[in-house]
Amino acid sequence: MDARVIKALACESRLKILDFLNWPELYFPDVPNARQTGLTNKLICGRLCITQESVSLHMRRLLEAELVSATKVGTRVFYKRNEPGIDQAISSLCELLHGRTRQ
Repeated sequence: MDARVIKALACESRLKILDFLNWPELYFPDVPNARQTGLTNKLICGRLCITQESVSLHMRRLLEAELVSATKVGTRVFYKRNEPGIDQAISSLCELLHGRTRQ
């Protein structure tokens, strides 16, 4: 189990960001194609009511844990969930919590 995943998930704001990225049409109904394109820092900071700098720090932790991916388009960065990374984190957490080791 990579400690970066535990660190990324140990923050309520980062959990909310993952939820936003999972359900963008619910949290950002006025953003067309948000699921396909992703969400920007500006959108996320507006929803969380925190600064763009704080969102950037949270996104860095989520990127390091491979729970999100980032795509730069011009001057903006769009974030999306990294489903393979999330699946791996879930598997690792289950193994850790159930006391199973990898073979």
